[in-house]
Amino acid sequence: PFPPDGDRRGRQGWSPTCSLTARRPPGSSFGCAVLNLMNAIMGSGALGLSFAMASTGVLGFSILLLIVASLASYSVFLLLSMCIQTGKWEGFI
Repeated sequence: PFPPDGDRRGRQGWSPTCSLTARRPPGSSFGCAVLNLMNAIMGSGALGLSFAMASTGVLGFSILLLIVASLASYSVFLLLSMCIQTGKWEGFI
């Protein structure tokens, strides 16, 4: 992606995931901001999982992981049932 001599001048706002031909104003788009936030949340969650396993042990961690997974599944179930009852699907699908 960079010229052979490694010169990066004139490439402000360059990103490996964005097209080099598109000219955009400086700053970040809403989609890039959402992806950055998701990356930060998942990264801290991955670090937190290892700390939780080291603190509680394998058995305690497995039980806690099953509890959290079942609560997450139940919250998705509640969201989808509210969508069905209200008939508002636009923001969720």
